[in-house]
Amino acid sequence: MISSKYLLLFVLLGLFTGGCKGPKVEGLVPVRGTITFNGEPLEGATVGFTPKEFKSGDRLGTGKTDAQGRFELRTIGELGVLPGEYVVVVIKNETISDRQTSPTGRPVPSEVRSLIPKRYGDPKTSNLNVIVGQSGNRDLQLTILP
Repeated sequence: MISSKYLLLFVLLGLFTGGCKGPKVEGLVPVRGTITFNGEPLEGATVGFTPKEFKSGDRLGTGKTDAQGRFELRTIGELGVLPGEYVVVVIKNETISDRQTSPTGRPVPSEVRSLIPKRYGDPKTSNLNVIVGQSGNRDLQLTILP
């Protein structure tokens, strides 16, 4: 399995390069769904589908939730993911900073706080598992529990 630090890097890279076209990935199928937390849509969360048996070179599917908690996955800028078994990683953080500088005038690093249970941000501890079939998944309903 991949460490959570590297997974976050891959997820963020996937989101920021979503518009960049790399080599076309053949066989992608559509994956869309909705994520709720405490009975409400989870807005602004990063969603990553990591292959259950992750190996070097595997492609991650990534997306971001909208105001209704809806997401659509992309792999290297292309819509969809490859069929297979995935662990779903969900990350939603906020940056907190009471002071911008220390008493010495040096910048104070911002603190990052997870707005959902941290276990969902690591493929080793996330209990969200999805099997993507040959025709994809167009109406996944995922629930983040406290």
